[in-house]
Amino acid sequence: MLHNFVYNGGMKKIIEMIVVIATLALLLFFSYSSYTSAKSLENVNKEYYEAQTDIGDLLKRRFENIVSLLSFGTIKDKNSKAKRLDFLKAQKIVLQERDKKNRIFLALIALGILLSFFILSSQNYALLLGFASLITLIFGIITPILMIVIHKSVNYLGDIVLSFESKTIIGTIEHLYRDSNYPVAMVILLFSIIVPLLKTLSMIFVVLWKHFHLAPKVVAFFKHLGKWSMLDVFVVALLLVYLSAGSSENSYSQIESGLYLFLIYVIFSIFTSIVVEQVVLGAEVKRRS
Repeated sequence: MLHNFVYNGGMKKIIEMIVVIATLALLLFFSYSSYTSAKSLENVNKEYYEAQTDIGDLLKRRFENIVSLLSFGTIKDKNSKAKRLDFLKAQKIVLQERDKKNRIFLALIALGILLSFFILSSQNYALLLGFASLITLIFGIITPILMIVIHKSVNYLGDIVLSFESKTIIGTIEHLYRDSNYPVAMVILLFSIIVPLLKTLSMIFVVLWKHFHLAPKVVAFFKHLGKWSMLDVFVVALLLVYLSAGSSENSYSQIESGLYLFLIYVIFSIFTSIVVEQVVLGAEVKRRS
């Protein structure tokens, strides 16, 4: 009986670790896939919109359209740039569909990770959340979060793109730093990258070495520090930028995958703090008893 009990307990631990590793592998795969498709879409959008800033080429394409109209469609020869724009437009559609699918899979995996609370032990659940937080944080930082296009309609030329920007969190910090907005750049760097990264790594360390005598103090420190975190403010600010840009008739904005990854990280981080605190408190009670 004792042998069977030990055996079954050991098997349960092995199965739980397989579930944790497989789930993290899936999250890593779709996070990386989301990053690569978002970067590819960024490059395609950049080439597509920059091509529309060339007034000479716009005039040439407009002239070709008029000739095609006057010839009742018998003359349809497009220049190489017009054909390239059509190709880029088709690529955009394909990449946007791929990006959309990646977001759906990421949402399903994130939901599965949260619901795994009912099948995993507290320690394995905390480990899963900790490493999931680390993965989504890293990819949320380096993946584009917001695209903004400034355009203007001109008579006889149509829509002219004045500027195109695709922002990542790191890119935003670099942009603020180059513009000498050092305080804002440092605040975003500190509370959106450094503090979250240190907190996530510390939570993983605490779960792996929960009997470490400083573990309760580490958890308490980040619990109090979380009250001063700018994560929520940062996400809300991005949404406000998106809404304000989208409300103008001369601008177009679109939220990209990086923001969704970062939002998933924020959710994981909240649950990680709660679960790790329970794990550490449980270990502390056992140690004292």
